[in-house]
Amino acid sequence: MKADRQQTKIQHPFVFDLNRFVLLVLLGLTLLRTAAVAISPLDLGVDEAQYWLWSQSLDFGYFTKPPLIAWIIGAAHWAFGHSAMAVRLPACWLQLATALVLWQTASWLYGPRAGRLTALIWISLPAVGLGSFLISTDTPLLLAMALALLALAGSICGKISPARAMIYAGIALGVGMLAKYAAIYGLFGFTLIWASGRHHPNPIIQGRHLLLTIAACLITVSPNLIWNLMHDFSTMRHLGDNANLAKQSHDIGQSLIFLIGQAGIAGPLVFFLMLGIIFASRHEKHAGWLVWMAVPVIGLISLQAYLSEANANWAMAAYPAMSVWLGGWLGSDGSQKTLVLLPRKWLGIVAIGLNFTLTAGLLLATMAGSLGPLTPTSDPLRRLRGWQALAQDIEPHLVAHQANRIIANRRATAALLSWHFHGQDVTIMTHDRDGVPSNHFEANHSWQHRAGLPLLVLSGSSTPPIMPPIKWQGSPSQSKIAISRNKSRDLYIHKGIE
Repeated sequence: MKADRQQTKIQHPFVFDLNRFVLLVLLGLTLLRTAAVAISPLDLGVDEAQYWLWSQSLDFGYFTKPPLIAWIIGAAHWAFGHSAMAVRLPACWLQLATALVLWQTASWLYGPRAGRLTALIWISLPAVGLGSFLISTDTPLLLAMALALLALAGSICGKISPARAMIYAGIALGVGMLAKYAAIYGLFGFTLIWASGRHHPNPIIQGRHLLLTIAACLITVSPNLIWNLMHDFSTMRHLGDNANLAKQSHDIGQSLIFLIGQAGIAGPLVFFLMLGIIFASRHEKHAGWLVWMAVPVIGLISLQAYLSEANANWAMAAYPAMSVWLGGWLGSDGSQKTLVLLPRKWLGIVAIGLNFTLTAGLLLATMAGSLGPLTPTSDPLRRLRGWQALAQDIEPHLVAHQANRIIANRRATAALLSWHFHGQDVTIMTHDRDGVPSNHFEANHSWQHRAGLPLLVLSGSSTPPIMPPIKWQGSPSQSKIAISRNKSRDLYIHKGIE
């Protein structure tokens, strides 16, 4: 008998480990995304450059955003030096961490197969692919939302005591609010879960545990709240300005555009399948509470789009919960037929496979710096080109005019020039014309008159701007840089003496 067992082992030396396979897929894709970040010819985006600038003076808050993104970029910049790769590198690895957290969450709730599917769903989302290249406040926010879900799932499955789980969830959501105030949707979702089950004999969240979550969240985010109190609530006022509710349009078309945009965020088929959580919530245990973490977010942002406007990525906080549910649904019964007459197994393969195809295209585009022959006339990557060339155009004028001060025409120009002139004795400023700061540069890097000093002023017009007491010297020079097939960045360089 022992010999037979040994023979069996000899005959089957290799066992296909699905967990290891999925982990290798996640790691392999993350390494490819790291390579794309390293070799891409694309310049930093405006927001990326501004976040980097914040990281050079660490604080507990900034004019338009909480501080976590600056802390992360500052650490990467210190570790890897001054390069676009250093700024962007945390993005792809934080997305990997989010995938692993959601894997564990779905495994606890639905089983190992669901965990693997959830990780693959997450890592293949088009928005996650883009968010693995361009770092944004969404990146740490989504990891925090995933950790809050993990804590709640641990409580539900008996892995973590309820009180401890709710404290962990509160800390996670507090960290999320240090990244982006959209983490408030997590607290909102927890409140809805409690409210929907408060009369149930075994509620998922009890009232006293919800209070623990809120308290832990507030304590964690308190440094930023105190900073806002000391700075006239500038970040929160900017959030209100972004909502733009003072100028309401009441345009249902904007809501439809926003919802269509979600197909681009999650992938067309995956987003369609994710909407199934609405119907599943009536009879599936975990869908009944996961729906409160997802659908209200999309609903509220759709309302925001109707009232004013909304960007597609504003609803990203909904996708950790929807990914967990979809992984559980696809993995629960692979043979069961669906509305499209395909078994869940094959429907999942098609949906995830389509997203991986989109991911591959996006990966190639970021590596090459363009979409090649598929590049549309209005190139979506054009905003990431030409900034280094602009800095190179400006350099000889700084030398010739013996100037080290530049007044940029707008925030985008100021942010990117600050990045490209890093380490040089060059000061980048903007002109706050009305005395009411509308961005970080007007608040912190506004032009202050210094008599007798030479400077350069960038403008979109060949006519010098009206900026007394500056005396203009000679004719302006033009910087004309092609950034797409049909568009160039045209700026005039005016030389003046204050």
